[in-house]
Amino acid sequence: MRFFEVRPRDLLRLFFSKKRSAQLGSVKKWCAEHKLPYRQLDVESLNKVAAGTHHEGVVMVVRPLELLSVHPFIRGGLGPRGLAIAMDRISNTHNVGAILRSCAFFGADGLILSDEEGQAGFTSSTARTAEGAMEVTPVYRCSDLSSALRDFKSRKVFILGTDLKAEESIHDTKVHFPCIVVLGNEGEGLSMKIKKRCDQVVRIPGVNQVQSLNVSVAAGVILADLCHRRNSIK
Repeated sequence: MRFFEVRPRDLLRLFFSKKRSAQLGSVKKWCAEHKLPYRQLDVESLNKVAAGTHHEGVVMVVRPLELLSVHPFIRGGLGPRGLAIAMDRISNTHNVGAILRSCAFFGADGLILSDEEGQAGFTSSTARTAEGAMEVTPVYRCSDLSSALRDFKSRKVFILGTDLKAEESIHDTKVHFPCIVVLGNEGEGLSMKIKKRCDQVVRIPGVNQVQSLNVSVAAGVILADLCHRRNSIK
């Protein structure tokens, strides 16, 4: 429902179960007023429309989210305590959605992803995993992440990379704000060209019984740490 509250004009058609019908009064009214198709379906038909079972009785067909250009964000989107996440070839759409959800929960100022090969885009599975965060946290796109990070650095933004083999722990590292945290590919980690842009590369310490965290979980841990730090700045 958050999607409809924020982006009603991007709704194209609506399908719903009998059980959810009463909760969708305002959406159905909008569809009727704007001559948009809407229909109650049985569960089997909803599964076919959604191409899956993870719809909770509501399927909205919508226009794709328009990603914002990173350039205005570079020029002035990060304030003195700014905090954002950048993705270096995160390939799993569910991870993208989960990271975006953590960004919204911890109040990150934006999520940056590139058009480079290997970077997952925004799909229906991304939206489901994000659970409304797509309408909360701005998402910026760039053609080349390394160049974008270089431009952020020229504006005194601290670039913090993450790597499970890094010597420094996130808990022992002094972080300056504004800050961009860069998360690497699920299998390969950060690319070398992105590492070279980082002011510091850190790891999340564990008890070493499992090699690493899922990248979306790691994003939540780091955001929680940095959110606490920036809220302590007077």
